Amino acid sequence: MIVQDQGDQLLLIRQTDHAFLAGFLAKEWGNEEFLRPEPFASFCLAAAEHDNGWTEEEREPGIDARTRLPYSFMSIPTKAHIELYHRGIERLVKADHYAGLLVSMHASMLYDKARATMPGYSAKYVKSEEMQTATDFVQRLKLQQLRLKVDLKTQPGMKDFVEENILRANFERLEALDRMSLYFCTTPRENSLIEGVPKDNAGAEADLELRAEGPDVVTLTPYPFRRELLELSVMARRIPKRVYADDADLQKTLAGAKYFALKLKLRARRKTNLAARI
Repeated sequence: MIVQDQGDQLLLIRQTDHAFLAGFLAKEWGNEEFLRPEPFASFCLAAAEHDNGWTEEEREPGIDARTRLPYSFMSIPTKAHIELYHRGIERLVKADHYAGLLVSMHASMLYDKARATMPGYSAKYVKSEEMQTATDFVQRLKLQQLRLKVDLKTQPGMKDFVEENILRANFERLEALDRMSLYFCTTPRENSLIEGVPKDNAGAEADLELRAEGPDVVTLTPYPFRRELLELSVMARRIPKRVYADDADLQKTLAGAKYFALKLKLRARRKTNLAARI
């Protein structure tokens, strides 16, 4: 759950809806400047389903015993976090090995402490007594990734896509889409920079600059999408910001909260004609 504090209310967006938005953006990726990721269908599936393990958790969300507020996607206990990502990855691997590989890589990076020092990134908070559990999970994911690479190399037409340069570029694209979708779900009225986004599979990169230009318009440069204007929508709910007695109290309140669409327009930033202004 993505939780925004809005004074006396909380705005809640499901992780699965955030991922759906990332999947929509993935389908639009690719133009003369930015290479379309391949295998395209697998990549789009990974983007749209990278948080599908949250489905069960978000049907019956819980509260943080310390704050008495809903768990956010970063404050949820590590054991539950591991279980839901394990569940989601296993589902995806059954459907598409390449998509499962990308999401396994994504999940393992959520426990990389170095991410917490990078602008725009965050790492899962892990208590000292949870460290071994988290370390074991990451090691299992890395072994899974090795097995998936071996399997993919034997599948017709897939060998090239697990070459390090292509796999790394697709992973970095997935991370960029995850960050971009989170931006739209959290701070779309602020400016942000997504660094090191692949332009191709040969090492060319660009820093994507997101800029708010009005209450419902965000501009982006350079622009990696095929259409110059994208209309974005993500479902959300609002509930009172108050002390919740228990999980059942939160779930009852959520059941009575109506969904509504948060809408934004994303477009390429128009170039300023300096000569015309002089």
